Amino acid sequence: MGSSRSLLCFFLFFLALRFTSASYISNEVLEPHGLVGRALLQQKSTCTVDFENMNYTVVTSQCKGPNYTPERCCEPLKQLVCPIKDEFNDLKTNCADTFFSYLNLYGKYPPGLFAALCKEGEQGLDCQGVPDPPPPNQSGAHLLAESYSSTLLIMLLVLFFV
Repeated sequence: MGSSRSLLCFFLFFLALRFTSASYISNEVLEPHGLVGRALLQQKSTCTVDFENMNYTVVTSQCKGPNYTPERCCEPLKQLVCPIKDEFNDLKTNCADTFFSYLNLYGKYPPGLFAALCKEGEQGLDCQGVPDPPPPNQSGAHLLAESYSSTLLIMLLVLFFV
């Protein structure tokens, strides 16, 4: 009786472990995938994440060539992707492909750059302790406009009181 109860607890533990959320970004989604073989017949579902309005400057401002380094490219990549790791790791959706399309559009990165640079282990990139990215509306242009308007306001106040 005791051994069957232990076996049941052991089974339930691993079953629960199977359904918990991963804290890694899979290496498989970092690899560039071409349209070859049976992949043409297997349609992926549309991703629910709004990549069009994502703020990519956290990566594009730090990960610059020609000497790309893991320190300057992988940490910012993890900042963007770790909050959406479950959607990103889902191979049944086009989330990873869509994300890298936008990232390559804005950063003009060579194909496969992040797959080659960002390797942390067999499970993929570790997302534990990764800070959240800046909100989508805080783009560089928006912050620059706020900075100019603040400076202009201060200059007008100084001129008014002088």
